[in-house]
Amino acid sequence: MAVMPGVDFRPVVGEGALRMHRFDVVCLHTIGGPSDPPAGAAHFSTHADGRIFQSRDTRFRSEANANGNHRVIAIENDDAPKRFGSWNTDDGHAVPGFTPEQIQAIARICAWAHKEHGIPLVACPDSRPGSRGIGYHRQGIDGNFGPFAFGGRVPDGEVWTEHFGKVCPGDRRISQIPQIIKRARIIAGLDEPELEEDEDMQLIKGDRADAVFVVVWSQPGAIAVRKRVPNEDDPGFKAARAAGYAVRTVPQSVIDAIPDMH
Repeated sequence: MAVMPGVDFRPVVGEGALRMHRFDVVCLHTIGGPSDPPAGAAHFSTHADGRIFQSRDTRFRSEANANGNHRVIAIENDDAPKRFGSWNTDDGHAVPGFTPEQIQAIARICAWAHKEHGIPLVACPDSRPGSRGIGYHRQGIDGNFGPFAFGGRVPDGEVWTEHFGKVCPGDRRISQIPQIIKRARIIAGLDEPELEEDEDMQLIKGDRADAVFVVVWSQPGAIAVRKRVPNEDDPGFKAARAAGYAVRTVPQSVIDAIPDMH
């Protein structure tokens, strides 16, 4: 079996399913509205809170990438309005970005796919049969994408859906793929964490209180100081979350030992 450790595995196919021929691409999708994960047509799906579901052993093809199914691992991703806020599911420009928890979950899947199947943790340039890496559904879609930040299928690219003009997974989500790749490479041990991401600033809370603090080191080796986040609508907090910072839970004694920022 090729099942990722630590996921919620809910298989929808058995040994009679079509087999993968090779492993070239991890392709990111968006579910597109009110549906909840898991999404059985794909190999994996992620919830807004970071939970990972696996619907297909990666020995078997998904049904999410049409002519690329023989070589593509597909990930569907939650975008339900009840969790992301109300948005017009008929407006391709309105698809919300991934949550920080989803970014981490998708990066974990990509890192596993790299170790298990050798898929390179680089940006996939297009849907041409020889292209490899981390890609997105629109790369295999025909359409008039002039008003969007990212185009669709290039000449000689595989067709990854029969639906003309489908914008999946949305410009905001496509723009987050470099961040996902960066995180996946760290998880896979290919790159070292950068100081500014993992040490220079953190969002942390104690395990016995709900308060979240921004913890900052003014320079390497300097003492840490903390500033309480007033609420989830604080602009700085929202910006940090959008940039991929996750709130880490630490022993309350750690929080209590850090002095306040003056």
